[in-house]
Amino acid sequence: MQRRWTRAQMKTRIRIDKSSILKKTAMMADGQVTKYDCIKVQSENDIFRCDSYTYLSWDDFEAVPTMDELVGAAIVSYMMVLFNKIKYGPPERDHGICFVNPTVILTSTRKGKYKNIDDASRGVADRRHWVLGALDMKSDTCYYLDSLSSDNFNMQLKQIFDSTMCPVQPGSTECRYYMLKLMKEIVEEGIEVLVKDNFGGGTVEYTDDDIDDIREEWSEYVTNFIY
Repeated sequence: MQRRWTRAQMKTRIRIDKSSILKKTAMMADGQVTKYDCIKVQSENDIFRCDSYTYLSWDDFEAVPTMDELVGAAIVSYMMVLFNKIKYGPPERDHGICFVNPTVILTSTRKGKYKNIDDASRGVADRRHWVLGALDMKSDTCYYLDSLSSDNFNMQLKQIFDSTMCPVQPGSTECRYYMLKLMKEIVEEGIEVLVKDNFGGGTVEYTDDDIDDIREEWSEYVTNFIY
């Protein structure tokens, strides 16, 4: 049966010619991934204190080469990448960072109770703007990071959250990629990057290379589960 053309298929793949990793991922998406309804991606069970696996569809694999909006399962997959950096990296990399599975707090999945990431992530395709929240348990501080603008911060939330300056996305669809990059900086540098408002070294906007680095790390990880 021939796969029906999707919105992602009709989009242009962005900057993949500059990256052998992204080019390989696009080729595998066109070849191997089209043979399956979805690909199971798994991590260590202690990332979310439950069975840590999710499912990626062909559209998820195509979203990264085309820079389309990412859904919950793709974001969870990159959290697995960061978790492995902590667990198998040098001891100084471990800043005591823990993750919350975003699929269990999305409004589209909040009604039901799920036993694992698999159940929670199926069908998650939330298309609204995403922000990042970070909780410092030592100081009881909640940090709020919005890649659109810190001016979007709800004034009523100031009693709970500390609005943190971060690079601002140039368009309307990059929020998921910016959120992943922000998470990566927290994992690598610890809470200090939040306290000092020093994401991206103080840059106004992440570069294409910054975002492509996220895309490549995600691609390298998930393609290991295709075969």
